[in-house]
Amino acid sequence: MIRTVSILCASRVSVYHDLPGVDVFDADRDARNFAGDTPVVAHPPCRAWSVYTSHQAHPAPGEPELGIWCAEQVVACGGILEQPAHSRLFAAAGLPLPGEPERDGLWSTECWQSWFGYPMKKATWLMFARISRERIQFPFRLHARGRDRRRQQVMSKNQRAATNRTMAEWLVDAARCVHPR
Repeated sequence: MIRTVSILCASRVSVYHDLPGVDVFDADRDARNFAGDTPVVAHPPCRAWSVYTSHQAHPAPGEPELGIWCAEQVVACGGILEQPAHSRLFAAAGLPLPGEPERDGLWSTECWQSWFGYPMKKATWLMFARISRERIQFPFRLHARGRDRRRQQVMSKNQRAATNRTMAEWLVDAARCVHPR
């Protein structure tokens, strides 16, 4: 039997809905209804936290608080928090930044979503809770130089924000490595 992983703040049209062994909390199910009984992969809305877009973003009421709540769930239940690189959520929630030493079973790293087949580099920060570094093996794919700006221009907002299937599967598999307290 595979270990269930809860996905917090997934898109309504997310690939997570098609993966086995996941309990998906999208806008209809509201992540705040999560019982706290499984490892999690959290994708809290990033527009309030992004250093690149927060100055023009209009977060929905409660979105910044939802980001903090998601970080708390990852710390409490174990799993992974995903945010754009340089997300201000890390400082607000007291999470270690990529490159900082592990702290109380928490560690962070930066990856590029192109490693998982995303069409642009898309620098991303991942924070792991109760998952040993030795269990994590990142895929690696070379990314062609240039053309990312044009790709971004022709992609819809939903396409730019989506987690591709390969990365979603990898995140779920990694969350299944959460060790008990």
